[in-house]
Amino acid sequence: MACIGFGKDAAAVEWMLKGSLNQQVEYNDNISMNPVRNDSVVGYVLTPTLQASRKTRVLDIAFEGQGDIRRYDDSLWDCDKYNLRLNSDYRTKRSVFSLKGEYAVSCTYAQQILDTGLLLPNSQTDNYQLAPSWVWQWTPRDQLILDASYSRTSYSIPLDGIDASVSNDFLNFSGNETYTVNLGGNHEWSRRLSLNGKFYFSHIRYTGGVDASAQNLFGFQLGANYTINRSWTVSAAGGPIWIDETRSNSADVPSGQSPSLSLGSAANITLSYDDRLSQFSAGFSNAVNPSAIGQTLQTNSIFANYSYHLTRHLVLDFTSNFTRSESIEGQPSGDLTGQFDRSYFSVAAGIAWEFAKNWRLKGSYIYSWQDFQQDNQDFQSDLQARNLFVGTSDSNAVTVFLNYSWDGIRHSR
Repeated sequence: MACIGFGKDAAAVEWMLKGSLNQQVEYNDNISMNPVRNDSVVGYVLTPTLQASRKTRVLDIAFEGQGDIRRYDDSLWDCDKYNLRLNSDYRTKRSVFSLKGEYAVSCTYAQQILDTGLLLPNSQTDNYQLAPSWVWQWTPRDQLILDASYSRTSYSIPLDGIDASVSNDFLNFSGNETYTVNLGGNHEWSRRLSLNGKFYFSHIRYTGGVDASAQNLFGFQLGANYTINRSWTVSAAGGPIWIDETRSNSADVPSGQSPSLSLGSAANITLSYDDRLSQFSAGFSNAVNPSAIGQTLQTNSIFANYSYHLTRHLVLDFTSNFTRSESIEGQPSGDLTGQFDRSYFSVAAGIAWEFAKNWRLKGSYIYSWQDFQQDNQDFQSDLQARNLFVGTSDSNAVTVFLNYSWDGIRHSR
């Protein structure tokens, strides 16, 4: 696809190169979300981003590279991340063919919070993802969509700073390989209402953990998007998911496998408001996703976001999110695979000032709360490692963020 994009093309061509540089100073009184003792840190975050793109009448190609460098007064929590992305679209009269690829190396703790809430210092995640898709304009009001994706995630965890009495098996997070295929469509019922639906199949195979498991997920979703008026819109979608799982105590002993079938669900409901001075969105989501502990989790989330322009260059914003994650029904217990129950809540308030062209200064306060439970007694007895205690914990964080956006270089011919 990249070779096609940079070949000879008679259509008009536009090149663009742009970037940004973000700097952040933060204080967190419990970065590990540890319920026994607080790990307070002061840190500096540097995030450079560079984007390059080439557009013609039939083909768009965009590359993006991003770094995330974190340094703290406690070097145990130092972290480096980089991310490379490729997006390409090829258009014909009635079709759009797309290819998206991504490679990321990450140890950011925001990802661990979203995944399981078990925060390990210096743990590194490698992720590859490739996603082709095809959209066909069947009729002026109907679209047919076929897309697929492949992703692979792996973990490496240095034992520096971890209690030596803890079993290495416990610290061996499970990576996974995931294949997904979706077949769906959109129908424009009216100028305000559009309907959508899809059938999907996903195969998840866990790697690197104590247990070996594979799961097939299949189901369907139906949904709609409705524009209430100029300011208000609502969207909703949902459907059942069947999970067919096979697990064994060792990847080398297939005779120990035992299948199980359970039922989950997926749903998304969002209400949005947008006018000249304020934006608001709130909603609910329910999803089934793989996790670092070798389990597929059913996750329910409720969120609300609000921002208001106090002046042309001064913006006040609030965000909040509550998440509840549980092991899907029917998963057996093991060293890492006992019933997983976790509740997580965060709320943030910030004010941003665009004091000059391309410059933005923002200060924010973030409160986080977590309750993590595990019913496996052997698992609980091993939780002597730093940052891996069962129980209730919270943290307070204050950040000052400075962003510079480079308009870049544009060239057309």
